[in-house]
Amino acid sequence: MPSSDSAPNFALLTECDLRDLSEVNLYSRGTTFIKITMANVVYLDVVHFLNGYSSTQSLSDTIEYYATAGGSPTAGGWSVAISDADKITLTSSVASFDVAHTAGTDYLGLGSGTVSSVTSGANEIATLPNDWLRGRVQGPSSFTITPSAGAAFTVIIDGEYQDVRVLIRDPSSGSGADADGINSTLSLSHTDNTEMGLSGLNSVRWLIDEEGHAVVSYPSSVTGLTWQSGKLRNLLGFTGEESPTALGGSSIYSRLRASFPCAMMLLPTRPVERHQLSTDTMATARRLLGGGMVSNQLATYTSSDVSFYLDAEADSRDLYQHWGDRFIRYTGPGRPLTYVGEWGDSRRHSAPMQEIDGTYRNDRYSDLYSIQPERGRYIGRLIDARFDLNYPGRLRRRVPLSLTIEHDEVG
Repeated sequence: MPSSDSAPNFALLTECDLRDLSEVNLYSRGTTFIKITMANVVYLDVVHFLNGYSSTQSLSDTIEYYATAGGSPTAGGWSVAISDADKITLTSSVASFDVAHTAGTDYLGLGSGTVSSVTSGANEIATLPNDWLRGRVQGPSSFTITPSAGAAFTVIIDGEYQDVRVLIRDPSSGSGADADGINSTLSLSHTDNTEMGLSGLNSVRWLIDEEGHAVVSYPSSVTGLTWQSGKLRNLLGFTGEESPTALGGSSIYSRLRASFPCAMMLLPTRPVERHQLSTDTMATARRLLGGGMVSNQLATYTSSDVSFYLDAEADSRDLYQHWGDRFIRYTGPGRPLTYVGEWGDSRRHSAPMQEIDGTYRNDRYSDLYSIQPERGRYIGRLIDARFDLNYPGRLRRRVPLSLTIEHDEVG
């Protein structure tokens, strides 16, 4: 179901261009050096760079692991998705099954009862009844699957993930990749796992938390990292003096969290004050697109007008200097900037009947698009050039700001 949060936290993300770090040793784990060949790659944003909006060990991989370990005849036939109605679905191509939440936070929306699968063609699909939770996923969290064939087995989600949407998506490449899947196999998470040869329940997950700080979640048995690239370390907000901490409880995972917010994003503590759309229908053959580029297309251009308060020195989080020294330098007139309507749901935004690449959404959700108003990622280019960070009073608590982002999709 659509999110029920009436005042979610929003975020702004700049483009992530790290081509000068292609083939550069970013960090090491023991004798293994982590580097990415990305000479021709510009990432959508820092989340795209860190995890590719996907997980090398996705939820379907985790289910398959426990099914195989338990000798279940259902192994090899599991998949997880977000339905047209914005519910999490578990699918088996082998046998009918029941599923129930066992322990930890119920991120998927299983509820307190048992959910039974329903036959749909050649598959058995269990549609979970409750809303899936927006926000960072932190295990351990578990649920039990009881197939009609073979013994029951318990699935444990451990470590941390960006959000539920990222948890259920596999990295993709080539013609099979959707708009967020492009270059997901060149993400830092996927590269780290590949270079370290991790498999099974062991995987490294890079993410941005609810305060805009970079986090790396990794099995405690894996060697911690040593920074080799000062540029990447600083961009992500690490000082190099951070120490890992265990997640605690029965978790086998540890985490390393940056001391400062990531440079290429802004995540204020307050909800957005106003987000409204503006349209510009052109009858001439020329215009400036997104503040910088020339377009000859006769079309309707849509912009997001965003007003918000920037946290400052006397507030719970000081983002005043972060704005000028670390964030705004990575965007500007005509340069990419993304507005995220609800941090914790990393899908793109689409209107219910919007046509995208020749396909209509037809009032349907997916793991790529949210059709809920004010939710999802509005991807575009910044129009504004100057921002005055003037305090409205003598107390240096917050600064009112407004900006305009012209959407990339042109009607």
